[in-house]
Amino acid sequence: MQGKYPFEIQSHYPHMKPHDVHIWEKFIHANAGFFNSVDYDVCVGRAPEWLEREGSNHAKSQEILHRKKIDVVGYTDDAVWLVEIKPSAAASALGQVLTYKPLYMIEYPQTPSLRLAILTNQAQNQYDKVFDHHGVRLLEVGVCNQCAHYPQK
Repeated sequence: MQGKYPFEIQSHYPHMKPHDVHIWEKFIHANAGFFNSVDYDVCVGRAPEWLEREGSNHAKSQEILHRKKIDVVGYTDDAVWLVEIKPSAAASALGQVLTYKPLYMIEYPQTPSLRLAILTNQAQNQYDKVFDHHGVRLLEVGVCNQCAHYPQK
């Protein structure tokens, strides 16, 4: 599989908040070649049954808003990575990335090998062990003392 974007600094990342962009760009700088290509803000899961789906552009945009969004889907030669970017990552990041896996498999059942990762400046206390227990790779870029893009411990 191949993503729409090269794994390099972009002028814009769909729906990424400034602190997420900072973490993502630090990761790109430190890990050239980690992914062959990427996709951003990938929709998975279904919208609620009660939502109007027919007709207007408004109905279609509402459906997109109600679906789950994966921050980054990264492609390597042997795997597809679902990446949640979260400053000071803890339980919410784990819940999100674990939710994405079965939803992604429904949308893309031919995916050969799927890996999960949480990208953060630093994980909260002992969450590295929790992530590992669930088979989720922790990718930490470190705290940036020169800026206020994300919370500091």
